[in-house]
Amino acid sequence: MNYKQELKEFAYERGMFKCGVASVDRFKDCIKGQHPCDLLPGCKSVIVVAVRLLDGAIDAVFRKYEDKMDDVHGVYGTYGYTMGPTFHLTKVVYELAQKIETDTGKIAMPMYCGGPLVNGAAVSLRHAAVAAGLGEFGWNSIVLTPEYGPRNRFGLLLTTLELEPDPQYSGPKLCDPSKCRVCYEVCPTGAIEEWKEGAGRTCTVGDVTSTYCHLNWNKCKIACHMLNKKTGGDYDWIKSDNPTNQEIEEAMRAKPMETTGVQVNPTWKCGQCMAYCPVGNWKEHYSLTGLSSYKGQKD
Repeated sequence: MNYKQELKEFAYERGMFKCGVASVDRFKDCIKGQHPCDLLPGCKSVIVVAVRLLDGAIDAVFRKYEDKMDDVHGVYGTYGYTMGPTFHLTKVVYELAQKIETDTGKIAMPMYCGGPLVNGAAVSLRHAAVAAGLGEFGWNSIVLTPEYGPRNRFGLLLTTLELEPDPQYSGPKLCDPSKCRVCYEVCPTGAIEEWKEGAGRTCTVGDVTSTYCHLNWNKCKIACHMLNKKTGGDYDWIKSDNPTNQEIEEAMRAKPMETTGVQVNPTWKCGQCMAYCPVGNWKEHYSLTGLSSYKGQKD
C-alpha cells in the first residue's frame, strides 16, 4: 500500500465516506488570499475528505416543510449542518495532519470545515472538493457527489507533502438544469437563478469547467436565517423580497440572538435545495421509504 492509500484508509477508518487528493496547480484561478500557497507556503497537495449526511438528519427538513413541525428542524441544524458533521470533519483533518507530520516530517495545515467553527482564512471547500475529484458543481452552486448528491460535508488540509493527485470527476453529468428545476422550484425566496441558455456563472477548477447559478446570497439569507414570517420567522425583520446588503445587516442586528444552540444567528434554517435535489438516489432514500411526499422529482 502506498502512502496516499494509507492516508485514505486512515480517513475511512474514522468515518469518512470519500477522500481525494488535488495537486496545488489545480488552484491557479483561486481568489488572492485563498490559494493554498497563500496559506501554507510550499504547499504541494490538498487532501479533501467528505462525510455523507444522515438520512435521518435530512428527514428533519422534510418534517419541517411537509408537516410544519418547526421544532424538529433543529435535528438537521445539529446533525446535518453545525455540530455533528463539522466536529467529525474537524477531528479527522486534525488527525490526518498529525499523522502526516509525525510520519513524514512534512508540514500539514488543517482548514476550516464549515459550520460554526470559523477559524480564519480558508480555501474554498466546494472548489477543493471538485479539484480533488469528489464531485461536480450542481446548478444550485453546491457540490454534488454521485453517491449522495449535495448531501455531503467536506473538510480539507494543506500539506507540503507531494502526493499523486487523483483524477477529477469525469463520470456521467450529475446535474442537468435544462431538464431538472427542483432546486429552483423549492427555493422559498427565489435565490436560485432560473436556468436558461447563457445563464449562470462559469468557473474552472483544474481541468474541469463548471456552470452554476448566480446565487442571490441576500435572498438566500432571508430563508437560512428566517428573517421574515414567510420563511418561518416570528417577525418581518426584512420587508423587501430583494434586500440590499445594508438591509440584511440591519435585519441581522435587529433579530434577537438565539440561545438554544452553538450559533447565535443560525444559518441552517432552510436547506430545501439540498434536501430535495434528486441526485444521489433521492427517490430510493426518501420517497420510497416514505420520508418525503414531494412529487416534483424528475426521472
